Amino acid sequence: MNQTLFIEKAESLLSEIEDAPELSMADCDRNGNVLTIEFDSGEQIVINLQTPTQQVWLASRRSGGFHFSLHGERWEDSEGREFWEVLASAASLLAGEEVRFSRPPKKASAGS
Repeated sequence: MNQTLFIEKAESLLSEIEDAPELSMADCDRNGNVLTIEFDSGEQIVINLQTPTQQVWLASRRSGGFHFSLHGERWEDSEGREFWEVLASAASLLAGEEVRFSRPPKKASAGS
């Protein structure tokens, strides 16, 4: 994938996270390629784009760090965990309530 396509897909992901109603209990703040999601506890999830490696990184103090690459239409880490599942788990931990995203998982396309 070329860098322009990566940036387009990754920016779309960040916008979708910012607009997610499932995160209404948190404050989302975007500064360039970095999106910070802050919960009432003061705990944060930081999501940022790593253009040189064509990855999206997600990290929080309590859940750790994850690196996601695009496989077809799914952002997955090296162990096959899907981005939205990991974000839901991290957000649930920090929000103190279950967070479930209403997006159906996208299947990886052939050849990815």
